[in-house]
Amino acid sequence: MAQIQLIRSPFIPSNNQFPEDQLIGIATNFYHSVPFYHPTPLVKLPNFAHENKLGTVYIKDEAHRFDSRLKAFKATGGLFAMACCIAKQAGLPLAGLTYDQLQTHAVKAVANKLTFYTATDGNHGRGVAWAAAKLGTHAVIKMPVGSTRLRAEHIAQFNNAQVEITDKNYDDTVQFVYELSQKDPNGILIQDMAWSGYTKIPQEISAGYSIIVNEILDQLAKDDYPTHLFLQAGVGQLSSGIINALFSQLPTNYYPIVTIVEPANVACYFLSAQEADGLAHTVPGSPQTIMAGLNCQTPSAISFPLIKKTASFYGTLTDEVAANGMRILAHPRGNDPVIVSGESGVAAFAFLNAVVQNSQYRQLLKLDSTSRVLVINTEGDTDEHDYQTIINK
Repeated sequence: MAQIQLIRSPFIPSNNQFPEDQLIGIATNFYHSVPFYHPTPLVKLPNFAHENKLGTVYIKDEAHRFDSRLKAFKATGGLFAMACCIAKQAGLPLAGLTYDQLQTHAVKAVANKLTFYTATDGNHGRGVAWAAAKLGTHAVIKMPVGSTRLRAEHIAQFNNAQVEITDKNYDDTVQFVYELSQKDPNGILIQDMAWSGYTKIPQEISAGYSIIVNEILDQLAKDDYPTHLFLQAGVGQLSSGIINALFSQLPTNYYPIVTIVEPANVACYFLSAQEADGLAHTVPGSPQTIMAGLNCQTPSAISFPLIKKTASFYGTLTDEVAANGMRILAHPRGNDPVIVSGESGVAAFAFLNAVVQNSQYRQLLKLDSTSRVLVINTEGDTDEHDYQTIINK
């Protein structure tokens, strides 16, 4: 298997200005009301950029999001979507929703009657369990076969969330929790994946992710906006959320070249691009990868259309490439900062590190000394044992 693969999108990316998304404004207002909210760092890798003949390389480091026990971006989606669900149950309008409104005795009484169900490879479930603790509600978390016991324990630490590792693959686990939520009269499915008939909450999750983009645009000068954006994808909910927020706030002439990156053996977007029939395709079986958070076999129904019309390239990387990227960030050369990046969190950077060594791919992506590259470290050492084993190998 090739270490990395890269193909040009068979679909024609849209150059039309994205319409303003009202949910993004609601999410921004909400997070500015959250007392424990603060922006995560946007750091430069000057030595890496210089050695690889790139202009600038930025990493948005989501390992520092909210709570030191989270170590990942996912809670930005889970907290906002859960807040929206509770607000609706309590009769609160979403426009102008604040964190304090959700902390009143009356609203907490409503929240206490609800149970949120979700499937997760780790980080989304941890974010949902943490959000449930913050908002005074309950969470039931199911994990697919192959999930580590340590990740399950990290989820269970919040609010005594009910956590179980199943014998099912990711897609089947999603179906399982959907059925559980349907049987519970006070149950709500809070899944970071959409399908026909289930889109509202995934849209709210994506809107929660938009706070990451708002911070990036605040942290960069206009002349430093990225020319290239590499985004890792599982079901694609993060990628589509980032693209939607970025493209709806930038003029069209500032749109970066977008490359979607996935694990080599579970690459549903890459497969769909290869098929080139305009449809989303599912990777069969129960594939495994160290990039557990990206081990998703089917594109999200609301993410696939947006990614299809904005991504210019699709790429894959092997577990070995991901591990090498983790080691580079953990043991940087020169004056670059140390960045703790987990197996899924590193995917976009690891792919960039490999692709700049390939002259054909560099030329295809138009990467040169003027390029301003942005990647997002979506998680830190969410499995501390595996992280130490990999970076010290």
